[in-house]
Amino acid sequence: MKEPEQGSAEAVYVSAMVGEMMRRVLNDALVDLARTKGSGYLDTFLQRELTRYVDLFRERSGDTPEITDTLRAWFLTEGSTALRAVIARAKADATHE
Repeated sequence: MKEPEQGSAEAVYVSAMVGEMMRRVLNDALVDLARTKGSGYLDTFLQRELTRYVDLFRERSGDTPEITDTLRAWFLTEGSTALRAVIARAKADATHE
């Protein structure tokens, strides 16, 4: 099977499907954590992950400080918002089941 060309409709579709599968897996795992450790544990998980993710965007060889700063800024706005939404959904799912 040939890898889809970057930016093609097929690549965008595959990326979206993988993203959705990962979101569902993460949601299920977080719901299980909320059930076993209490929904308050998800707040601790969120803070730990936000702190840990900042390190993911450290400068690598070949990166400019601008690239690193842009990635870090993206995570602080978009990535953390997405993580917070997944955790909020998991909390709601854990209390409804």
